[in-house]
Amino acid sequence: MQRPNVDDDLTLLTDFGKTEAIVVEVLDNPATEEGVLLKVIARGPFEQGQQVWIVDDDRSKVGATVEKVLNQTIDSEVTLSTALPT
Repeated sequence: MQRPNVDDDLTLLTDFGKTEAIVVEVLDNPATEEGVLLKVIARGPFEQGQQVWIVDDDRSKVGATVEKVLNQTIDSEVTLSTALPT
C-alpha cells in the first residue's frame, strides 16, 4: 500500500462492516518510525482505540488504530494511526 494523498478514497473494514472514507490530511506519526496519521471523513460509529483495516485496490490490508474521533452530523472526522509498508 502506498502512502495516500489528500482527497484519496479509502475503503475501511470495521466492526460494523465496510465503509468508504476520504483522506483530508496525511501526517508523519512522531511516535513510530514508519508511522502515518491519516485524518479521514467517514460514516459510522467509530470509537477511540478501535482496530480497523485499510483495504488497498489490490485487496491487500493494512491494520490501523482509531486515535481520535470528532463527530460532525452523520459523518465523523477520524484520525487513524498506521505503519505503511515500504
